[in-house]
Amino acid sequence: MQSEISCDVQQLHKEALRNSVLNSTLPNSLLGGEPVGEVIRRGHYTPLSVCSYHDGYGGVKRGDWEAFEDVISREFSPGSVGRRVVFHGGVGMGKTTVVEKVIWDWTTGTRLQHYGPLLRVPVLELAALGGKAESLQSMLGRLHPQISAETLSVALQSPQSLLLVLDGLEQSQNLLCTPSSSSSLVCDAQQEATGPVLLFSLFHGSLLPGASMLITSREPVKLDSLRVFEVVGFSQTQRRMFFQEFFDDVGLSERLFQLSEQALGVNEQCFRPAFCWTLCSVFKTQFESKNTPPETLTHLLSIVTHMLLEKQKTHAGETRELVLGLGKQTNPVCSYNDVTSCGLRSFLHHPVLSTFLCFNGDVTSPDTTFSFLSPLMQEFLSAASFYLDQSVQISDERSDLYYTFLAGLSDSVQRKPIEDSVGRFDESRISEFSQWLMGYVSTVLPGMFCATKHFRVFRLLQHARNSSLVKESISKSQWRHVSYSDMQEPDCAALSYVVSCMGEMGHMNLYRAKLTDEQVKKLLPALRLSKSIGLSQSDLKLASITHLATALAEGRMTSLNFSCSSLEKESFKTICHALTHTVLQSLMLNGCHLTAADCEELAKMLSGGESLWESWE
Repeated sequence: MQSEISCDVQQLHKEALRNSVLNSTLPNSLLGGEPVGEVIRRGHYTPLSVCSYHDGYGGVKRGDWEAFEDVISREFSPGSVGRRVVFHGGVGMGKTTVVEKVIWDWTTGTRLQHYGPLLRVPVLELAALGGKAESLQSMLGRLHPQISAETLSVALQSPQSLLLVLDGLEQSQNLLCTPSSSSSLVCDAQQEATGPVLLFSLFHGSLLPGASMLITSREPVKLDSLRVFEVVGFSQTQRRMFFQEFFDDVGLSERLFQLSEQALGVNEQCFRPAFCWTLCSVFKTQFESKNTPPETLTHLLSIVTHMLLEKQKTHAGETRELVLGLGKQTNPVCSYNDVTSCGLRSFLHHPVLSTFLCFNGDVTSPDTTFSFLSPLMQEFLSAASFYLDQSVQISDERSDLYYTFLAGLSDSVQRKPIEDSVGRFDESRISEFSQWLMGYVSTVLPGMFCATKHFRVFRLLQHARNSSLVKESISKSQWRHVSYSDMQEPDCAALSYVVSCMGEMGHMNLYRAKLTDEQVKKLLPALRLSKSIGLSQSDLKLASITHLATALAEGRMTSLNFSCSSLEKESFKTICHALTHTVLQSLMLNGCHLTAADCEELAKMLSGGESLWESWE
């Protein structure tokens, strides 16, 4: 694809786009952030990961993670024409930053040089048209004044050489709500039309056929003509890179990175770039003031809330009223009426409100919408409002994060920072939550066969950090030990916490387990305290078996069932060696396809023992 624009005009256009990148600002995280231009100019950009959802049979499944830049190079490779690719992801996932990086790379000659020119298509401009009509050429001319009308007209006549960038489609989702018939689609860039018609015409290829498009949105855009990828954020390696860029001291960055990876509930949110900025900012502040870094997600957001409120120097009465009002907002995007009816009218002109909410319009206009800078903070403040207002009830249908924050805020250590700003929580409400949690435990553990529900209970008990509550809750329940074979690492850690509080577990059912090395490592405390473990039809690799052998040697296990399981030779040897140091009374290996030599080796290990051993094949 060859550009019809002269080299001089192309360079002028690239310079204008470079300046626009340098002058752009990062979408706010809770504690601010480095401007996009500075991130890119100073080499602080950390790559993101994306994944596709398409398989070869027309179905949908999550693909492997790939670097965003690798996908861009593949999808928009030289010779490709008319590629339309959507990258979608939630708030704070870094979509705008990676788009600015693509534009920067094009302007500096490092990527996508087969396109000329690259043009931003102003999504907000399309939305602002409303029922008015304007041509796409006219709109692009206003946005890119460095390109003359004549030159732009020539460029638009060769759309196969164009790369159009539409960032932030979520700001104008209404453009996609009204389907356009084929007769209403436009084919000429000089033809005037409304915003929805222009957008549909671009997506369906009637307008600028052959042009390639890079689109970002918070939600996937479901059109057959589009390739869809999800922005999944930072991998563990990319998170480590982010920490290294944030902290100048390599040793300190690694130490704080490891602390963040171990913090309860924090690791599960670290895939969000905006969250990583907030996390690093808090860790830095805590380190510099020689305070303990947060050990849980609840504690982290409690510190963040305190920092934000302290910065605005509002007194306790005002901050309590603000937190209550924000906590009553149940949707990520709120209307003017939503905000004013919840007691926030007096804060509309106060800078403290903008530390939690973004405004889309004039704050005094009834048409203005408000959105939370962080979905996490919305759930956190909603949970906090329960402890500050007797009229607020625990909702029956909320996200897991909401209940997690309710549990965390019931702990005095985790809630102390926010209490320092808004005043003490109501003790009767803390007692009310404890009663609710005990009731929930007594409903789930005895009566539900769903392991996922059990895991949720364990996580809530773990976040509450109250061993007495664990003992009282579970001692009143008949714990139905369903199979826990599908645990994730956080589930393993939560179960271990619960069992450690109880002091013992009668039977751990791991039927058909395929647990990884890291999962078994997290599960070790519970394995050591289990009297009986069922691993029938399991498939554990040597590393996992090694941890199990440690639990055998150090624990109180009297019964182990490995029947019909896949045991590698080295794994079997590891189990055999551990048996000489155990109090095991029953071992089931039937169906494990042991050889005569295996049985002989096992017999040698058990010779002289007084235990009762069950048969195997």
